Amino acid sequence: MSEAATIVRVLWSKYEEFPIKILIIQPYHKSNVKTRGVIYMSQLTLPLMGGLTPEEHEVVAIDENVEPIDFDQEADLVSITALTPTAPRAYEIADEFRKRGKPVVLGGVHPSLMVEEASSHADAVVIGEAEDTWPQLLEDFMNGGMKPRYVAETKPDLVGLPLPRRDLMKKDAYLNIPKVETSRGCPYRCSFCSTTVFYGPRMRFRPVEDVVAEVKSLDHRFVFFTDNNITANKKYAKRLFRALEPLEIYWLSQGSIDMADDPELMELAERSGCVGMLVGFESLSDENIEGMGKKASNRVDEYEEKIRIFHKHRIGLIGCFVFGFDGDDKSVFKKTVDFIKRNNIDCPQLTVLTPYPGTATRTELEAQGRILHSDWKKYDVSNVAFKPKKMTAQELQEGYNWACRKVYSRPAIIKRGLKSLKYMKQPYRSYVFSRNSSIYRKLFEVSQQD
Repeated sequence: MSEAATIVRVLWSKYEEFPIKILIIQPYHKSNVKTRGVIYMSQLTLPLMGGLTPEEHEVVAIDENVEPIDFDQEADLVSITALTPTAPRAYEIADEFRKRGKPVVLGGVHPSLMVEEASSHADAVVIGEAEDTWPQLLEDFMNGGMKPRYVAETKPDLVGLPLPRRDLMKKDAYLNIPKVETSRGCPYRCSFCSTTVFYGPRMRFRPVEDVVAEVKSLDHRFVFFTDNNITANKKYAKRLFRALEPLEIYWLSQGSIDMADDPELMELAERSGCVGMLVGFESLSDENIEGMGKKASNRVDEYEEKIRIFHKHRIGLIGCFVFGFDGDDKSVFKKTVDFIKRNNIDCPQLTVLTPYPGTATRTELEAQGRILHSDWKKYDVSNVAFKPKKMTAQELQEGYNWACRKVYSRPAIIKRGLKSLKYMKQPYRSYVFSRNSSIYRKLFEVSQQD
């Protein structure tokens, strides 16, 4: 920041609650596909940042996936959030604003794990969760300057979190399924997961009454709970599900397959309106499961019985499968597709193992000289970025492409939908998963572009 700008900030700080204009930006990435002209997932990061900003300041939220960025607009501070695949575009945006003399802050998972890289494109980097650091950064900015780094020394308590500023977003630009957060963290330290690195293994929870109050405020009958694992703490999950039941909503979230071991939990989930769960099967190989650190929850020989339990409770599955573990050879693709068909995984999510920064997977592959590139925009779980152990990179890519074409074909989606209708006993529930499968089909098609 120039000397003149610093002097101005010092003068401004003499006025109590002197307002500034802050831009908070979500960079574009082609994976933010549209269905029926709207983005398939609503935004939560930008509204959360808006909620953390003192009310006296003007906040403008810009999702570049929805609208272009005017780099010449007036702004006192620009904050950009980035995941790994959006990092290259985040840096381009940051550089453009800095050319125009605007101070820039970078935050999010990728800048937190690649601090040196992010620092070369920003005046300040927020490392970790922003509940404590963002208000401190704004106070420093108002007092004449910012530190180059703001580190979240402790994981923030989730009691009394401010409500997200959903009013900042363009309402008609997203599929109208609002996101709500009930917890952070995940006890399963999956070797390939950067989210767990960012949020940590210790679970933190919002008070159930706060979650219920937020859901009520939305005045919407379908909600997506963003938790990494909403059932990791079963006592909390049961309290939450009991409190949700009177609201008569439908909801989706993410959890682990072992929730099927608890009959009471499954019954409460069904009664509370759970339509489906995103479950990480990850692999059909015990060797792979043990190697990734998920042995405690995933037992391959129990998968099929647990799937039946989910379906018995009219809960569909977005089943996640990852290709490219060291135990995988070329047979993994057909084996997985056959498993999906046989068990009618309502909406398969197929991904390529991706060596994200900060993960044990990347550390291991780097040590073995198996990283092919660090073109972050291709770290989208659809493109191979490393050398597999039992096949070539090309064979992994071609096998993944083949499996996607099989499970995301229109006939396959229709067949799964008709089968799910039999046990879900409600057309709407079945439709949710057919629509999600169509979205994954679009994601695959977009990933193959370039």
